Amino acid sequence: MARLVLNHLSDSTFRLLSIEANRRNVNVSELAVILLEIAVADLCAGGHAQPLPPTYPRDAE
Repeated sequence: MARLVLNHLSDSTFRLLSIEANRRNVNVSELAVILLEIAVADLCAGGHAQPLPPTYPRDAE
């Protein structure tokens, strides 16, 4: 999961994440996953999560 998260960050975001991880003396991968978990929990708690649209037209039926 950590590799998936890190692969999708922009260079500048990865750089900022690396700086913060070094400052806190934690692994950058762990910090990325923790921040993702916090963001998802916050999104769900706020009721802002929207259902995904159907992938295929037949799924909409």
